[in-house]
Amino acid sequence: MHQSLVRKLSVLMWVVVSAAGCASTPTKIGPTTRPGGQWVESVAAMCYPPAGWTAEPLKSSSRHSHQVWVSPTRSTAYGVIHFSLPFPMTDDLVLWGFMREMKRSEGAAELVSREAAPDLPGLRFIAKGGLYYVRVNLMSKGWEGWAVYAGTKVDRPIDPAEVSSAQIARDNTAVRAKN
Repeated sequence: MHQSLVRKLSVLMWVVVSAAGCASTPTKIGPTTRPGGQWVESVAAMCYPPAGWTAEPLKSSSRHSHQVWVSPTRSTAYGVIHFSLPFPMTDDLVLWGFMREMKRSEGAAELVSREAAPDLPGLRFIAKGGLYYVRVNLMSKGWEGWAVYAGTKVDRPIDPAEVSSAQIARDNTAVRAKN
């Protein structure tokens, strides 16, 4: 009896995993795109960098890709981080992982605010690290996630016009899940 149940569960798991892996059309998540964006394959997103901002070289590892555009003053940034997840997670667990990575890479990470975002399949939060202050739209679907942000350096004055441009870019960014 026990082996029969295990066999049935194994077949069911195989069917579920196979069906999930067969999705051929990416699923759009996030805001509705508007004209004028550029598709950035490395981060699986339609991006809207502000005019005059400069793309930095892509940063990547086996688990993430990070594209960032910096303002002319180099004090403000708009960026998209696309990352893989070890398994599908809740928004709170993804946020915990983001904060943990921020602390590891910047030496500090303080969650300033967090709010549900009905316009996103995720949440919106603000965090202050050792180097950057980020305003993030955090989204995940299945085995992947995105942090789309407007960031400023903590040791420089904030330019409200630049932050506004970065936040508009962030809020217009749409991502496409591969699964």
